[in-house]
Order: sequence, then C-alpha cells, then structure tokens
Amino acid sequence: MKKEFFRSSSWSFTAVAFRALGGLTINKLFAIFLGTPGITLLSHFQNLTALFTQLPSEGVNRSIMKYWSDPETDETQRLRLFKTGIWVTAVIFATTLAVLYFRYRSYFFDRFINEYTPQQFLLIFIPAVILMLLSGYLNSVILALRRVKAYALINVSGLIMLVAIVYFGVTYGTLDQALLSFVIGYGLMFFSALVYLIYRRKSIHLGVGWPDVKSIKKIWKFIAMAISAIALGRLLDFGVRNYVIELYGLDRTGLWQSVVKMSTSYMLVFTGTVGVVYYPKMASLIHKPLELKQYVLKVMGFVAFVSLICLSVYYFNKEFILKLFFANGFEKAAYLVRYQVIGDFFAIISYLLAYLLSARVQTMKYIGAQIVSAAIYLGLITLLIDRFDLEALTIAYMWRHIGFFLILVLFNRRMLFRWNP
Repeated sequence: MKKEFFRSSSWSFTAVAFRALGGLTINKLFAIFLGTPGITLLSHFQNLTALFTQLPSEGVNRSIMKYWSDPETDETQRLRLFKTGIWVTAVIFATTLAVLYFRYRSYFFDRFINEYTPQQFLLIFIPAVILMLLSGYLNSVILALRRVKAYALINVSGLIMLVAIVYFGVTYGTLDQALLSFVIGYGLMFFSALVYLIYRRKSIHLGVGWPDVKSIKKIWKFIAMAISAIALGRLLDFGVRNYVIELYGLDRTGLWQSVVKMSTSYMLVFTGTVGVVYYPKMASLIHKPLELKQYVLKVMGFVAFVSLICLSVYYFNKEFILKLFFANGFEKAAYLVRYQVIGDFFAIISYLLAYLLSARVQTMKYIGAQIVSAAIYLGLITLLIDRFDLEALTIAYMWRHIGFFLILVLFNRRMLFRWNP
C-alpha cells in the first residue's frame, strides 16, 4: 500500500508543493509591500472568494469525484452528472452573488472596494470567479479519472501565471488591483485544464446539456454537506475575523492571520497531496468495506507520523519561519503557534475521517459533526477572549478540532473498529 500511495502521491505532491510555494510567495509579497494590514485583507478577501467556490468545490465537484470514481457508474451516468453539475454550479454562483453582494454588500464587499467603483470591481470579480469555478470543476473530472500527472502539470503551469499576475498587482497596482489579481490568476488556471481535456476528448467524453432529476438528487446530498461546511467553516471564519478586526484593528489581526495562513499553507500541501489520491481511491473501495477500512487506517497512521514530524519542526523554528515566509516583525506572532499546531494535527487527521463520511454519503452525521465543532469554537472564543487576548483564538481552534476528531471517530467507529462493518 505504501509503495502504491507514494507512487500515486508523487505527482500530486509536485503540484501541491508548487501551489504551497505560490501561496507563500503571495503572502510574502503582501507582507513586504502592504504589511500586516495587507495580510489581514488578503486573508479576508480569500475567505470571501471561498464563499463563492467552496459550495461548488465541496458539493458539486466532490460528487463528481465520488460517482466518476465508482466502478458501478457507467459512461451515460457520468455524462449526465457532468452536464447537471454545470447547471448546479451556475445556480449556486448566482444565488451566492445575489445574497452576498446585492443583499449584504456593506458587510462582505465594501472593505475591498476603495479605488474602484462597485461596478468596476464586479466587472473583474465576477468573470474571474466564474473561471475559478470552471477550473475546479474540470480538475475534479481529471482527478476522478486519476490522471494525477496531468492534474499536476495543469496546476504548475497555472500557478506560475498566478504568482506573476499577483506580483504585478501588488507592486504596480492599487490595493483593489492587488486583491483582484489573486482571483484573476486563479481564474486563468481554467484554460490549462480546458486545453488538456480538449486534447483528450476522444477518451474523456464531456458535454453540455440539460440537467436531469436523478443527477440532481445525487449531487444534492453532497451540497447539503458542503452548505454545513461553509456556514460553520468559511462563513464563521469570516465573521470571527471581522469581529477581531473591529476589536484589535488590521495590524494586530494580521499577526494572528500570519499564523493562520501558515496553517492554511501546509494544510493545502496535505489536502492536495493526500486528498487527490485518497478520496478517489476511497470512493472506488466503497463497496468493499474490509479493504476500505484497511486502506483508511494505513493512510491515517502514515499521515499522523509525517504530520507530527513536520509540525514539530515548524514549532521549534517558528520565529525563523514566520520571518522567512512573511517579513521582519511577524515573529511577534510566534507565541500564537503553540496551540495552533496542536489544532492543525487534529484537523489533518479529522480531514481523513470527514472524507470517509462524505464518501459513504452520511449527510446528517457530517453536518452534526460540523455543528458541534463550530459550537465549541464560538463558545470558547466568547469565554476566553477577554482573558487570553489573541491567544484565545488559537486555543479555541485547538479544542474545536480535537472535538471534531473525537466526534468523527465516534461516527466512524463501526467502520474503524469492526472487522465486518
């Protein structure tokens, strides 16, 4: 299993290493040219774009990966799912834009619109986000077919474009342009995926057409899980960050966000390296419970060992790493790393168990775990913020993911601890 896992993961690691390096380079550019306020606004803006992309990514795209990876899904069903998924993605985008911009613009958008008029901002933002959604959608097909090498090359080429565009946006543009360069760069990755799928059109059959009810029902179960992840994840994070900005200002919030962005970077390496191999493989074993259990436990053991080593290296060199990947002055955030890395360890292991619920389409258990973990997070922030200041946020983060892990173990106990699930 380890040889197969390493072999399958090598190309995905290459892609994600470039993606993480690209993300860290973008952080560095914002830190150098815009300081801690720039890091805060970048994090906030990335969170805003995630509110548009996470529901299609975790809902529609994951359903495509699940059913396209399933050997019992025939070619006709795959094509119907693909056509339906495009329509569902379009409806999600339109609904999200209507709610976030036209209903709550002052809360979600106004902080990012300074030099541009709102119409000028949307003229760039909307097409760029649409391309981001299409890029993720096409990549989900490539991953479902386990074309990991192609996925890696597509992402590497796209990330080179992303970093170049952000560099020009940060160094020569206004704050609005610097932030928008991020979504423009990610949006352009769509064309790399499109070129590959056109090249392989004889073996990968895709098309555009009307949606069908059966496919919508299959996709909806994943959308329900993704809605909980957004409401209790990205939306909650946006609200907490907005609260912290109002409480401590952009500068102090930027210190906390530098630690959060380090977590995001290596979580990205993990999810991109393991996830692109783990989820499709797990979905292909869904009808073989004993093999599925053995695969999940072996991957969990391997991931836990590697994560413990990497997080320990980060913790014992936290001041140096924060200065290296951001700028001088960011080492002041090192005291926040202690609880954050513990939370990251449990977040990584929980990721594997959450994917197990997703692959088995256990929607209510998935949503229940999200609700409890979010309640722990908010409750602890409320109780601890006055006493522990910024460190209350990392303490709450740690206990949130410890709780999430324990709940997921409970929900997956039949699969994990019995030989005949």
